[in-house]
Amino acid sequence: MGTSASSTGPNNKSPLIPSWAEQGDPVTIEPASGTDGDDQTGSDNNQADDQNDNSNDIDNDKVQQEIGGSPTATLPPNRFASARRAFGKYAQTGGSTSDLRRSLKNYSRKGSGGGKSTSRRLASGITAGSGLLGVMRGDTVTVNNQSLSLGDLTGLSTDQAIDKIASHLAPDNADSDAVRVALDYALEEALPDTEEFDPNSFTDEVIQEAIGCYLTDLIFQDVVEGMGRAWFHVEPASKHHQMEVELRELIKVITQEQLDKVTNGNPSTISKENITKIQADAIAMTVDEWESFDD
Repeated sequence: MGTSASSTGPNNKSPLIPSWAEQGDPVTIEPASGTDGDDQTGSDNNQADDQNDNSNDIDNDKVQQEIGGSPTATLPPNRFASARRAFGKYAQTGGSTSDLRRSLKNYSRKGSGGGKSTSRRLASGITAGSGLLGVMRGDTVTVNNQSLSLGDLTGLSTDQAIDKIASHLAPDNADSDAVRVALDYALEEALPDTEEFDPNSFTDEVIQEAIGCYLTDLIFQDVVEGMGRAWFHVEPASKHHQMEVELRELIKVITQEQLDKVTNGNPSTISKENITKIQADAIAMTVDEWESFDD
């Protein structure tokens, strides 16, 4: 990412759930003109049409309601200390993946507030991820009175299409850059490596891969930010890239496993009716899984 060594990260007084994760502009998902929405992909999950005017809207408040719960009232003192200490050891010469796993375990138990709090903190990303599914399924996705569908990407290169999707869905808040980076990463990883963008590339398998990579990068960036000053301990400097690769890969393996669990191994079950819950559950289950790591 190129940003992991540039921030001191949150401190012990930082809220688990920032204010912008609880409010924001809605993303509206509707069938594109002349289509039947999700049904065009072979999924039968949209047979019950939405009747309420706002039923296709998703925003951070709805994400928070879907996740449920509330931020921990009393935050643990020095809640980042143990995670950053282990991560700092991992960053030094001789540091191992055992130190990394110990760091993630402590980050889940103390620093991040656990899986559900992490999902709530990443609500802006979940909202954008719901819009991403809409675009990939062929729906029209409207944000800030601007609409986008696959038809608008015809004739673009794959890189141009990815940039247009990411720019359209990135929220207008402090999470904008993180969400944009995650969208770029997910689509670059999932789409075929072709010069010209092909709207028909979004098979169920590609969609599941994109969502898995997207959630991976959201979680990855949350950890990078959470470790803060611990990145300053990297020795030698050449280890920096290796650390990012190892951290992302460890998160990706677990995230893909959890996503497979919540979709029962059937990517065609992912729909605009359940995408918010799928993302929130996969994030929470990934972070909670870290607590089972051996010290």
